[in-house]
Amino acid sequence: MNFELIMIGTGSAFPRHSYNSCYAIKNNGGLMLVDAGGGNGIFNAINDSGIKFADIHHIFITHTHTDHILGAVWLIRGIINMSKDGENCGSLHVYGNSSVCNALRVICQLTFLASDYALFTKNVELVEIAEESSLTINDTLIECFDVYSKNVAQTGFRMTFDCGEKLACLGDESLTEDNLKKIKGCDTLICGAFCRYEDKEIYKPYEKHHHTVRDVAILAEKAKVKNLVLVHSEDDNLENRQELYRAEASKYYSGNVFIPVDGGRLVF
Repeated sequence: MNFELIMIGTGSAFPRHSYNSCYAIKNNGGLMLVDAGGGNGIFNAINDSGIKFADIHHIFITHTHTDHILGAVWLIRGIINMSKDGENCGSLHVYGNSSVCNALRVICQLTFLASDYALFTKNVELVEIAEESSLTINDTLIECFDVYSKNVAQTGFRMTFDCGEKLACLGDESLTEDNLKKIKGCDTLICGAFCRYEDKEIYKPYEKHHHTVRDVAILAEKAKVKNLVLVHSEDDNLENRQELYRAEASKYYSGNVFIPVDGGRLVF
């Protein structure tokens, strides 16, 4: 196993039948949570995925939208409560761009008790990520970059595993001509695909600065990505979403297509 992708949620900003898109990447070095959804439902979603809350020590937040950052506030509260109860939960490291780090500080300061905020500054390290910077998490190299989102400062990353395999994450941004070069040489790509192209008039992805399965598949083929993992999708037809999305993607993309469900696990 090079790495395991544990899907905590796969839905868009306003899901009906799933949790907001967030997931954990697990390899021999440890586990890193990517985004945290939009509320305290993160605890149930984590439990349902089989992850132990006490094992989360690294969270990468791609951007400040509510469906990605507010769950992190609840996770921080969870760490604080464990600390107050005398549990040795270890420290929590949260990585994000300046907007993410500033938002977390302000939200926590405004909504926590003063004593809890003091514990926040003691038990949680906010690591501000600059564009085109690199860091090492769980002995794994992570190269950060701007995904060129049209409506919010959003940070993606490339992970290089010991075996040489490379994973790229674009947050909830779709693969576009603008960020195509950022994933060059990567084997696996995780990115947003809001709906099928034939359903674009129903869900209006372009108005929301998102794209369709077809749009992403065309560029993934151009990028020669081996594995394509699509997240941040509408969830009106969960029972058939995997089959329908895979059918559309396969018309334009020759690699492996994964349409995960909440709680699902993908091993690469």
